[in-house]
Amino acid sequence: MIRAVPLNLITGFLGAGKTTAIRHLLAHRRDGERWAVLVNEFGQVGIDQAVLGGEGIAIKEVPGGCLCCANQLPLQVALSQLLTRARPDRVLIEPTGLGHPARVLETLREAHWRDALDVRATLTLVDARELADARVLAHETFNAQVEAADVLVFSKDDVLADADRTRARDFAAGLLPPKAHVFFMASGELAREWLDLPDRAVPVKRSLLHVPPGATGVMAGAPGGPDAGAGRAGGRAAAEIEPPFHYSENLPEAAIAGWVFPREWVFGHNALLDVLFGIREAMRVKGVFHTDQGWIFFNATRHETAVNSEPSRSDSRLEVIARVARDWPALEAALLAARQPG
Repeated sequence: MIRAVPLNLITGFLGAGKTTAIRHLLAHRRDGERWAVLVNEFGQVGIDQAVLGGEGIAIKEVPGGCLCCANQLPLQVALSQLLTRARPDRVLIEPTGLGHPARVLETLREAHWRDALDVRATLTLVDARELADARVLAHETFNAQVEAADVLVFSKDDVLADADRTRARDFAAGLLPPKAHVFFMASGELAREWLDLPDRAVPVKRSLLHVPPGATGVMAGAPGGPDAGAGRAGGRAAAEIEPPFHYSENLPEAAIAGWVFPREWVFGHNALLDVLFGIREAMRVKGVFHTDQGWIFFNATRHETAVNSEPSRSDSRLEVIARVARDWPALEAALLAARQPG
């Protein structure tokens, strides 16, 4: 008899700490366990896919918009490939922080997945400091993520003030229906036993506002991109464009830009950090880089910034999500200036 694979959706707004929590779970798997992670990045550059991999871990990415906006085929194909090729003992799905979870949950509960998947608790991570921002509280996607939660986790308890914790408890107490499981989590240490709490399997309201975005993107360095060969490359064909790959999009939810740099490019550590710390008022800045002091993982939200050492990766990459478009060419010029000769 084929055993259904336990599956969890781990969702949360931008900067809630999903990637850190998933890395903790992966690092504390039982010996011999094979886990798979389906990552959905909002943009075209998959940062989380680049930093989650490791021995005994299968990573599959669905890039370029949230799973709920795309038709469900990419999700179903990616999930089927993970189950068939990796034969995992557990699957985690990490939707984009700007993603509405309702349609993903509907898909996972469809009849044809019942023999293959054991859908367990949906965990929604919330940075309690965001509850002080009226824009977040009014954001439809934030509220949809909270509504979908079987387990509500207030992350980053190690940096919360007493007022933040009080606000979080009051917020949770005011939810209808009430949440059966509400926890605080420090340092991304998400408890494995929370994954095995039950899925309520009740209907989740589908968004009427979260529709497929009409992106007005510009991609360079990608064959067939709308403006391939324009700008810095001097009008050459896309296949002849020199690296880095870069793109930008203006979407209803945010403006986003991303870059991928060849692995052999080495950035000056201090010069690079000067550039990254200079990106002000972004919703998220996340990247992995090859520097003259080793590989680093850079992750910044409105509330804090982390710079950690990272194992060697296949390339360097950066993605920036902001409420409004920035001067992306100027940012790219600054990044290229931080690159060491050679």
